[in-house]
Amino acid sequence: MQLFDREKASWLMKQQGVDLLLASSKHGVGYLSDYWHPVSDDYYVLWAVEATHKTFVGLPADPASDPFLVAGASEETTISIVDPWIQDRRYWGPGYYIQTWDDPLEPDPDPGDPMAVVAEAVESRGLSSGTVAIEKRFLGVKYVEALKARLPGIELVDAEEILWQLRMVKSPEEQRRLRESCIRTGRAWLATVRDARTGMSQPELQRIFVKHVMDNELEYERAYVIFGPAGVSLINGSPASGDVRLEPGMFIRIDAQAKFGGYVCNLSRVVAHEEVSDEMAEAHRLERQLILDLIPELRPGVPVADIRRKELAMYEAIGHPPLVPYTGHGVGRVVHEPPYIALNDPTVLEPGMSVTLEPHIMFSGNGDIFVGMEDHFLITGDGAEWLTESAPMDLHV
Repeated sequence: MQLFDREKASWLMKQQGVDLLLASSKHGVGYLSDYWHPVSDDYYVLWAVEATHKTFVGLPADPASDPFLVAGASEETTISIVDPWIQDRRYWGPGYYIQTWDDPLEPDPDPGDPMAVVAEAVESRGLSSGTVAIEKRFLGVKYVEALKARLPGIELVDAEEILWQLRMVKSPEEQRRLRESCIRTGRAWLATVRDARTGMSQPELQRIFVKHVMDNELEYERAYVIFGPAGVSLINGSPASGDVRLEPGMFIRIDAQAKFGGYVCNLSRVVAHEEVSDEMAEAHRLERQLILDLIPELRPGVPVADIRRKELAMYEAIGHPPLVPYTGHGVGRVVHEPPYIALNDPTVLEPGMSVTLEPHIMFSGNGDIFVGMEDHFLITGDGAEWLTESAPMDLHV
């Protein structure tokens, strides 16, 4: 379905003098079309190392002009089943099966040219001399050069600002998917920590998390599973590597990330494995209180930099230094999106934004561990909806 506000998209493009928005990244295409083939990342076409799978969505600034979707011919069946909202669907290449080729025994078949099909779609809309905004961060030079060669009259600019201004504010359907993602991810996290056993390694518990993600009909994104303190110094923030085994008196820290309908939940918790020291329990209490004290700041009209300033003052009050350069971040189709709750971000919160709070403190004693909780919120008309509230923040669960 259409996930974004077409009128707002057109206004943003016209403000920047853009005639066509051309998305090519997994999250850009997925956002504009609500379609992404599960295996259509940039891997080589089966028989041709000079070509890689590419998918594009073109969105004209003129609302009267239809958007288009360009995908490899091997995706045609999938697209007909998924049936995205975009009706102008164009395909490049001969497909996987040689029975569909002009000559099934051709030893060096033409893999097809996605940019030729994109160029045809652009020309058919009378935009061959227009301004096209591309995802410069994600579209390779080879494809940019091919597009310019076929459409020498176009001007290419960056689409990133337009896309982020659209994507920062989630539509009602995006909000629904985020809610569902967080409910299911919370279940998977809770089942995982309850399956933890003395002697387990970090990778073993991570594999258990992956299973619970699948059991909850989610797409696994990533997870950081850390036991500690584990006799290591986390000076750069990396998880403790090597054969770290879970022992009584350790923390279990899981930074859990999973997707529902293309939208990520970001949830992090630290819980005790059996009884921990009084000092560790106090660090856990302080971390939990940081989150609870920051939640009232999540409301429309609040500059995100002000939330960061409040967090920094809270660190001074508890006698711990800050560990990361932000208080939280946006979440949507990827786990780190604008806005960043940081001193250098000018964003003012507004309803529909999806953000995290994730203050951290360090516990040092027989090694280090970051005591970090991360909670996911939707900004509402008068405050924030706590999407990960169902995941207990208790020391023992």
